[in-house]
Amino acid sequence: MAADKSQDLARLLSEMIRINTVSPPGNEKDLAAYIAEILRSNGLEPTIQDLGNNRANIFCEIGEGDECRLILNGHLDVVPAEGEWKHDPFEGRIDGEYLYGRGACDMKAGLACMLQAFIDTAKEESRLKGRLKLFFVTDEETSNLGLRSYISEYGEKDRLSAKRNYALIGEPTDLNVCNSHYGVERYWINVHGVSAHSSKPELGVNAISGAAAIVDSLSGYHKELRSRVTEWGSPSCAVTMIEGGEKQNSIAAHARVFIDRRTVPGEKAEDVKKEVEAWLDERTDLRGCTCDTELYFTFGSGLLPSGNSFLSAIMEEAGQEKAEVFPAGCEQGIMLSAGYEAAVLGPGSIKDAHMPDEKVRVSDLGKAYELYRKIISRILM
Repeated sequence: MAADKSQDLARLLSEMIRINTVSPPGNEKDLAAYIAEILRSNGLEPTIQDLGNNRANIFCEIGEGDECRLILNGHLDVVPAEGEWKHDPFEGRIDGEYLYGRGACDMKAGLACMLQAFIDTAKEESRLKGRLKLFFVTDEETSNLGLRSYISEYGEKDRLSAKRNYALIGEPTDLNVCNSHYGVERYWINVHGVSAHSSKPELGVNAISGAAAIVDSLSGYHKELRSRVTEWGSPSCAVTMIEGGEKQNSIAAHARVFIDRRTVPGEKAEDVKKEVEAWLDERTDLRGCTCDTELYFTFGSGLLPSGNSFLSAIMEEAGQEKAEVFPAGCEQGIMLSAGYEAAVLGPGSIKDAHMPDEKVRVSDLGKAYELYRKIISRILM
């Protein structure tokens, strides 16, 4: 059954990839409309939550009762298709055992498998002993507009209509159940020097030299972070952007360095910022410059406790003894904070996400579909 379903799912996934939802700008409403039409053609009544600028969430619910709700969740947007591709990023082409395209694993594969599992479950809705909701969001890759907007408008309704709200997030986990994910703290480090004519550099303090020192110093910080081994892996720090200078013939008075500091469960945002600032203050020779740290983005890690009954049930269905950590950011933490018991489980590998020639193994689509169906049956039937 899985082999036949894999080919059907691959065709569905290819159609989704051909609908360009690169964020920014997103345009996820186009994909939401496509999914809505599929749901309507199967006799279902989806809701599109329009968020303006051609951005939208889509959700659809079947079943009844106030005991529990299981949410199949994913994001409609994808990152830009940068780099050199051998396959057209928006064709969704199968080559050998893999299907290639932007969003192939992150995470339109999860969307396709969840959509089909939802539709097929709806055909036996009378067996449900609770509610099943399909819920896909906009803007996960940038600022979480979709999920935050949904929680603001519908979160309280979910809490009042079901005693427990479970969620599966279909990010690429190689079909391993993950109960946690990394968070991220992003900062601009603003470097301040003194301008001078480039023919007299000794009269100035070059902010670019200070920025270079910071880049070099933070490599040591990253190495120190990697030595902190926790059950969820190790935190990290990476420099991802650098800017500086005002004019070709002037010593730079200003420069800035952008850092991406990944956090593991248990790390607090305020502590991380203090730690970064202390490293710059105590462990970095700024070459005469000064600096300040400006928060750009904060996104907490997530952790569903290992003793959670929902987690135990889905791990049993997956044949897995210990939950893993999803080694990237996702929206589990936001859902947990809003009262949803959320775990992460989907086809594809995070190693292929955001890369040229992003791919997913076609046979894994059928496996993901079957696993979602088993979990739905376990929780709701």
